[in-house]
Amino acid sequence: MSGIFPQATPTQASQLKTDQTIITAPAIDWPTEHWWQAYHDTQLDNLIAKSIKDSPTLHAAQARIALSKAYAESMHAETMPNIGADVSVVRERFTELQFIPPPWGGQFDWNNKATLSLAYDLDLWGRQESIWRASVDESRATAAEAQQVKLGLETAVVRTYVQLAMEFTLRDIAEEQLQELEELVAITSRSYKAGLSTKMALLEAETPLPLAHAKIESIEARIKLLRNQLAALSGQGPGAGESITRPTLVLNAAIGLPDKLPANLVGRRPDILAYRWRVEAAQQNIEGAKAAFYPNINLIAFIGFQALGFGQLISNAASIAGVGPAMNLPIFDGGRRRGNLSAKTANYDIAVENYNEVLVKALQDVSDQLVILQSNAKQRTEAEKAQAMALQAHTLANTSYKAGLSNYLHVLTTHETVLRQKEIIAHLQATKLDSYAGLMRSLGGGTHMDAPAEVPDAAASKQVTTH
Repeated sequence: MSGIFPQATPTQASQLKTDQTIITAPAIDWPTEHWWQAYHDTQLDNLIAKSIKDSPTLHAAQARIALSKAYAESMHAETMPNIGADVSVVRERFTELQFIPPPWGGQFDWNNKATLSLAYDLDLWGRQESIWRASVDESRATAAEAQQVKLGLETAVVRTYVQLAMEFTLRDIAEEQLQELEELVAITSRSYKAGLSTKMALLEAETPLPLAHAKIESIEARIKLLRNQLAALSGQGPGAGESITRPTLVLNAAIGLPDKLPANLVGRRPDILAYRWRVEAAQQNIEGAKAAFYPNINLIAFIGFQALGFGQLISNAASIAGVGPAMNLPIFDGGRRRGNLSAKTANYDIAVENYNEVLVKALQDVSDQLVILQSNAKQRTEAEKAQAMALQAHTLANTSYKAGLSNYLHVLTTHETVLRQKEIIAHLQATKLDSYAGLMRSLGGGTHMDAPAEVPDAAASKQVTTH
């Protein structure tokens, strides 16, 4: 085993430096399991419940949990005594040229045997136990991955639903713009008929109409596609999407971060938990590979009966029994055990570096979502100010028109500015709703699973004990 030891070192969450965005964030509670209820939309709640219940992706993840648990149980069985019974009844002709006494030599008769056997691997160096513990850790990692699939599914439904809500708002604005264009065309047409305008002016007013109709059609297509996507996420056919009505999302939740970040993040992000358990499993596999270098002793015992013919099978004369150890001593195997240990050690290094990477990205994800939300709040404040001024200008233009001080074209122009501001605010609102879902996902989405006290450091593996 000399010279073979891990190179990677696990990163502790406390070692990661947080930025001012995280440090100065207002304190909030950790997300609950049903974090999406903060949007106060019953239809959204029902869609997510349906998705969790009927999603093939989630069902496949749950099947992987069952598979990994079954494998762990089979590995646990390897650490237990193995008791079995063997009964054989064979009609055969016995040779005359070996040790078969008369009258059986050269004749057909029954050769019967019934035994009860015991085999037990003493596992003095803990090889089987390490393999079993590794399989248990792999099972826990699979469970965490299934939780991550569930969280990803919930987030996907929310984000798709948010997009659907924005498309409905954009359709309203597009229809207002179309109505405005139609009014402009009507005014220009009356002016042209009265000889107060030209044919070119009328064509210029009519030109945007097809594009306005195409814009509405494009939005309608996106609405249908988003409904289909929501139906698919919930494990249903496209027909189920037709019953999805306009969202009524209302988000009043506080924006901030829970305390003790990033330390507590390690126990609440399913993807981090999965990688932590895989590091644990890799460490156990190293211990199992080391134990293979030492002698292995199995305890074997049997008791039963063996006789030629049926008459005396169950008798003292036919009884057989045996007990003793069987030892396997590795001397030379062409480097197979060293190669196996090198492979398990490399797997550990890979698992550690994967864990380190996901830990860093998780903290970045939290900071990114918070930056987006904080910036979004400032942008919405400025956009709302601009909208208020646009509305005021539109009101003044309308008042001026009614007083006969300006024409209606000025009213339409100021209204177009109001609609553009509405569109900007609609996008900003959708960004807020989407980023809140992203923040909940980055915080683990209410997950709180058992995790190792700390990531194992394999530095001790550098020390090779000689027996």
